[in-house]
Order: sequence, then structure tokens, then C-alpha cells
Amino acid sequence: MNIAILKALEAALKAEGALLEIIAPKVGGVEASDGSWVEAKQKIDGGPSVLYDAVALLPSDDGAKVLAKEPAARDFVADAFAHMKVIGHVKAALPLFEKAGVSDSRDDGFIVLESKDCSAFIAACRKLRCWTRAAGAKQG
Repeated sequence: MNIAILKALEAALKAEGALLEIIAPKVGGVEASDGSWVEAKQKIDGGPSVLYDAVALLPSDDGAKVLAKEPAARDFVADAFAHMKVIGHVKAALPLFEKAGVSDSRDDGFIVLESKDCSAFIAACRKLRCWTRAAGAKQG
């Protein structure tokens, strides 16, 4: 997990008055890129994306490869897409999108989080859903 982006996202969401809930492959949490431990509130197969207004996927390269092999992780991403959620992500998440069957469908609801600037993701989240996806429009 990219800790720098996670911390920036936490701060941006707090400033927005929004909540953040960490979901990880295991109940206890996940190791971050700096070696620290990030506690999780949900396990991926117990906290489906339907429970959330938007999702942000911040896995490491190795973490994304592991997640791509997990049916629950693939379902999480596919369901988030189907429910028109805004999906923030680091580039490492791309293999997970491919395995979830949404890599060719990425649209303006997919926001790359490549720096500590989370403003585009926050702005997209204010719309609550990616409505162009519902209309069948494909952008990007």
C-alpha cells in the first residue's frame, strides 16, 4: 500500500468531511510501503464495494498481483464498476482491473492517484457516481 497517497487521501477526505475505511485482504490490515502497519476495518470478502460511495485502490505492485488472484478482490472491483462508483487507483492496480474484466472499460470515473494531490478524486466523488458509465458513454 502506498502510504504517502493514503495519508494524502486521508487528509483530503477529512477536509471534505468524508469518511475513510480501510479494506484489506486480511482482517488485521496490511503492511504499507514504508513498513508501517495499516489497520483495516474490513476484510475484502466481508466489506463489498456496494457499502461505499467510492473506492480507492492503493496496492503495491506485488499486492496487486496477489489481489488479482483473489475472487473477492476481483468481485470488489467489478461490482464497484457496475455500481458506477468512482474508482481512485494507483497504476499498480491495473492488473487487478484486467482480471476483474474492467480494464477495457475504464472511463472518467477511474482517477489515477499518482501524487499526493487527491483533488481530482475528491471532485469526482462529489458527483456520487460516474453517471456517464450509466449512459454507456466511454471516455478515455
